[in-house]
Amino acid sequence: MTIDSIDLYDPKTQADWFPAYRALHEQAPVYRIPGSDTYVICKYEDVLAVIRDPETFSNQPEIHGGEQLIEHPEARQYYIDHGLGKDTGRARWPLLGMDPPDHKKYRVLIDKDLLSKTTLRRAQPMIEQTVDELIDGFAASGEIEFIRDFAVPLPVRIITLMIGFPLEDIPQLKEWSTAWTLPFMRGLTLEQELEVARQGVAFQDYIRRTADARRKEPRDDVITHLVQARYEGERPLTDHEIASIVDNMYVGGNETTTFTLASGLWLMLRDPAVYGALRADPSKIPNFAEEVLRFESPTQGLYRIATRDTEIRGVPIPKGSTVHIRFGAANRDGDVFKCPDQLDIDRENAGKHLAFSQGEHHCPGGPLARMELVIAFERLIARLPNLRLTPGRNDFTHYPGFVLRGLKELHVSFDRG
Repeated sequence: MTIDSIDLYDPKTQADWFPAYRALHEQAPVYRIPGSDTYVICKYEDVLAVIRDPETFSNQPEIHGGEQLIEHPEARQYYIDHGLGKDTGRARWPLLGMDPPDHKKYRVLIDKDLLSKTTLRRAQPMIEQTVDELIDGFAASGEIEFIRDFAVPLPVRIITLMIGFPLEDIPQLKEWSTAWTLPFMRGLTLEQELEVARQGVAFQDYIRRTADARRKEPRDDVITHLVQARYEGERPLTDHEIASIVDNMYVGGNETTTFTLASGLWLMLRDPAVYGALRADPSKIPNFAEEVLRFESPTQGLYRIATRDTEIRGVPIPKGSTVHIRFGAANRDGDVFKCPDQLDIDRENAGKHLAFSQGEHHCPGGPLARMELVIAFERLIARLPNLRLTPGRNDFTHYPGFVLRGLKELHVSFDRG
């Protein structure tokens, strides 16, 4: 494959990114998408350099005039006119996506809720119970569609409980969460983007009403913590600030974990040697989870905006350009990962992947996601005998999209319990 034949927006390319990544690594590690001002950064060390330089590569496109996920001005204006950010003149850009030093002022308010060892220890029994309840629900069936029956409900239940939403609201919450991911597919019509905006505003209003309830009746959950928090130790957070943080946490806390659960089981079962090794030695499962994150990368990349004229590997990048840091490509960089296109459950540096990014904007839910993945794979292997891909039921197609990567369906069978 040559770079002249690559179209990163082609669904055929998106179905299997990795031949394109090999070509880009060899021929154009800093690749300008033809007809655009978007530069795709593919090498591990270059992605790290961008992440570590927020002064040059900003995470706030609405400030620096860069490309935005909501492309139609009418849809962005809907957020401003009807959402909680109307007084700020900003659309739905998450506060956790701000550049330093403002980012840290908000990030510190949630780190202890998702990143602390104490919080994870408290969450572990809840995750184990949820995993077992889900397996109990289908163990006698002998066959399931794994994404619908397990990979979606597990992380969405956990993040729903942690944030403090009622479990009975999950169908509506999942609809709002899924709507948030649609702009990452790019190329939505105006009406589609307006529908995304309407869903986003409805979710913001729901969070506001939940925050009002917690002010009157505090509980042990994330929303109560945010209601009681003080920005820089002084003022309470506004409804817009709370909604922005919770919105970002809720979506990030379930969508990509669903993709990774499905990818992991698929990669495990398509190779009997991998499944056999994990069954024989469950202590390998944590490293397997890291390797799945490296190998499939549920978030293939994210955007930054060049705040000044700069260059990477001698390629000029003008001020205002969109810089796409490609985690999926960096995680297949042969200069960092030996035999990068091979799944190796014993890979010594599997945890060096960038699936959760690094630096200021590393995913706050990374430790929680890792725990969910490990517990899920352990329990699935232990409780469902003779796990296997269901013959004739899978085509292993992925959702089209430039940023996110996830299987559409995964049918698996097992011996009835």
